[in-house]
Amino acid sequence: MTRIVPFLAAVLLAAGCATERSGNGSAAADTAGTPPVRDAARLVAGLALPATYAGILPCADCPGIRYRLNLWPDGVFHLHREWLDRDFEESDIGRWRKDPARNAILLYGGREMPLQFSVEGPRTLRKLDIEGRPIESGLPYELTSEGSLARLELELPLRGMFTYLADAPRFEECLTGRSYPVAMEGAYIELERAYLAADKAAPGAPLLAALEGAITERPAMEGGRPIPTVVVRRFLGLFPSQSCERAMSEAALPNTYWRLVKLEGEPVPAVDGRREPHLILRGGESRFAATVGCNQLVGTWHVEGDRLTFTGGASTLMACPSPLDARETKLKRVLADTHGWRISGQVLELFDRSGTSIAVFEAVYLP
Repeated sequence: MTRIVPFLAAVLLAAGCATERSGNGSAAADTAGTPPVRDAARLVAGLALPATYAGILPCADCPGIRYRLNLWPDGVFHLHREWLDRDFEESDIGRWRKDPARNAILLYGGREMPLQFSVEGPRTLRKLDIEGRPIESGLPYELTSEGSLARLELELPLRGMFTYLADAPRFEECLTGRSYPVAMEGAYIELERAYLAADKAAPGAPLLAALEGAITERPAMEGGRPIPTVVVRRFLGLFPSQSCERAMSEAALPNTYWRLVKLEGEPVPAVDGRREPHLILRGGESRFAATVGCNQLVGTWHVEGDRLTFTGGASTLMACPSPLDARETKLKRVLADTHGWRISGQVLELFDRSGTSIAVFEAVYLP
């Protein structure tokens, strides 16, 4: 599903903010129990920003979900949620916009459906249901703000334009458009090596990178207070043919030409004079075809939720020269071991039963 792009979110936000400000007086009253906001200049879409909105909201099968939501006047949000009494938490980032007709805000991030909240006052939000309707309940669905912005530690998949020039790596995140320095730690060296080896229009040209990482704080190079920084936890790949605009759309699992990028953590480049390594999952008949550039592997595939399995794997019987022989053996093993899958934009990952990533593919649009 195509997600709302940052410039469109910004336009919509600006329109909502203009409508909201035209109806505000010099001061705004909040809901009972919170101090009034006396600086009307801080009001954006009826909210006193920038600020952190926090609270523990109801959960169907746990004691509650702790929300911490950072909102900025430029339409960017950061969200961290923690399921109480469970070893599970998740982060999200993206753009938010105001819907003046409903006095609500919508968060467009890495999720398929936006989260929605009604604006109850400059320092109070109330969660709406998945269709944007009020939740009729006496349970607490409010997030409140103390009027300040708290730092959040976020761990999440990231896609953005990476540049490296004069030992100054930077990452411009696709969903928000924000640019961050990249810490030279964790799996950073894999990203740097791939960037230096890639074909580029010019030194320092931006290339789309996909990774699992953190947005945290590290000391600035010049000293002084820490600044928001991207830390690479796991490097997935560089995709020179992609841009943020394309990466923000979601490729479909079936009937997509998936170019093979990595097998069991190792790059899989094309071999001159051979077919490009790829995987195609046919819809309807649930047949697949795959190759590393030698024989074609065929069989059936089945998906149920986040589980994906391949069966069969019959192939033509050509003798494969090195290194294709070893890669083909590895591809057969990967298909047999596949248990889960995930698509992030134009990138498909396959996982084994332990949750280990065993293959990475890139969606390619055929002419």
